[in-house]
Amino acid sequence: MLLQKLTLPILGTDDETNPPWDHLSVLFSITPHLIAAAAILSASVLPYLEGQTAKVGIICLILTLQVGLRGWGDYSYRRRPADASLKPWLDRFVLLSLVSGVAWGSALGILYTGGSPDTQVVVLAVGCGIVQSSAARAYLAPRSTLLVILIVTALVNAAAIREGNWIMVPICAAYVGFLASYMVRLIGLDEKRIEAERKTRVLVEALADSNEKLTRANEQLRRHARTDALTGLDNRRGFDEELSRRLNLMRSTGRPLALLLIDVDHFKRFNDTHGHQAGDRCLQVVAELLLDSIRQTDGVAARYGGEEFAVLLQGPDGLEPTAFAEKLRTLVAQLQLPTETGGTASLTISIGVAVAAQHEDEASLVATADRRLYRAKADGRNRVCDNDDTERLLGQA
Repeated sequence: MLLQKLTLPILGTDDETNPPWDHLSVLFSITPHLIAAAAILSASVLPYLEGQTAKVGIICLILTLQVGLRGWGDYSYRRRPADASLKPWLDRFVLLSLVSGVAWGSALGILYTGGSPDTQVVVLAVGCGIVQSSAARAYLAPRSTLLVILIVTALVNAAAIREGNWIMVPICAAYVGFLASYMVRLIGLDEKRIEAERKTRVLVEALADSNEKLTRANEQLRRHARTDALTGLDNRRGFDEELSRRLNLMRSTGRPLALLLIDVDHFKRFNDTHGHQAGDRCLQVVAELLLDSIRQTDGVAARYGGEEFAVLLQGPDGLEPTAFAEKLRTLVAQLQLPTETGGTASLTISIGVAVAAQHEDEASLVATADRRLYRAKADGRNRVCDNDDTERLLGQA
């Protein structure tokens, strides 16, 4: 299990072509390499003071090449094409990591070889810091991190063996084992984090999907709640909401608003004569005619109740609700509805028209239109009434 976890590629998956780009950005960063170079150079101070300038010069050359190479990698990665493939960049990172491991291990080994006891202690401390820092990022790239640690410790061990310090071998082996267990724990924690994020993402997506379905269901319920099942027009509730909204619009923009209340004349007689199915069809035909009539206007049609309909017209200053109502009355009078007996039946409508005053409320506007509808019916039906002057009625009995 230990070897299996430590030989996993980036992000602990078995697919090296699919780590996220933001994690790879962290791995390409030059900052840790600048810190490592500074630490190794600090370990070179004592040998330099002891006169080992050639050795220190070699160290500086190695570190310059290593940092320059990592800087080039960082620069190239951050300026990669937007459509770049991930696999080549992953391979490049692994190669750069191995080069860094060789550079660090070689520099530390050179410093250790022939160094004073104090220098060797500093070298070991710096080496421990570098490999420990690498292990801390093992969850991002377990395989390359393990290789870097093995390379650094192997090169330092080789230098220690040349110095006759064989005790370093078991010490380094134990230290690498400790780091390996630490890395495994980090990888395990990151795997749990990834799994938790995956589950969270699944739950969030499921919640979003449920919210979307709930929104659609609520919208459908809202439409059903304000739609008349027989005619497909707004029902009384929908009409009341629309009337309130349009009155507010009139007050804020000054756009005129007119209300037409429409009643199918002698509808009970029509039902008794031709049957309720024919009566339902009669209401549907009137509803279709209303929808066709308002299609080119900023209007809305509703079934107000029973055989009564309502139309709201809102438009520019040239709004002509009376002309609209008269045209509507004429179109209905021209209808010939087929009956079950094979014949046809005609029908008429009466209309009351009211234009809203600037500060008029819903109840007052409806009362005015209803009063004028009543007058149109009382004066013979098949008429349009748009005022309270008993001398003016449009249409004929």
